Amino acid sequence: MRPVELVPLGSGRYRVTVDQSTFEITVEVLEDGRLRLTHDRGVSVLQVTDSDRKRFVRIGSADFVVERVDVARAGRARGSEDRLESPMPGVVTKVLVAEGDDVKKGQALLAVEAMKMEHLIRAPRDGRVAQLRARAGEMVNGGVPLVELQALESG
Repeated sequence: MRPVELVPLGSGRYRVTVDQSTFEITVEVLEDGRLRLTHDRGVSVLQVTDSDRKRFVRIGSADFVVERVDVARAGRARGSEDRLESPMPGVVTKVLVAEGDDVKKGQALLAVEAMKMEHLIRAPRDGRVAQLRARAGEMVNGGVPLVELQALESG
């Protein structure tokens, strides 16, 4: 197993560290759901299949299994459930809430289309939409915060 660190830089760009090497890539979602990675050595096209916290990645005839470990989140307090992220690069197809809306656990907040599949982002608990960082039709990167929830005030 080789650890890989992926840091979003915005606009589809990432800083990648593998072993002792660091480089930048640009990721573009193609119409057929594959990903085009552009880097200093050229262009690679990937097919990624999502399965829970694992991603099965095919580059040409080579297959890889990538398991996501969010190091920053592991050290955070329970409040990290307040920030909901896109599971992978894609396009926001539906925004079903607005800032200030009260939501119930399990309620669909927005939808992201990636790899020809619609991924619903649901509320992990009851709360209020504190920030909405996505609009329908907008391309988003994986791991980018889209909705921030706050606890409902009791009383």
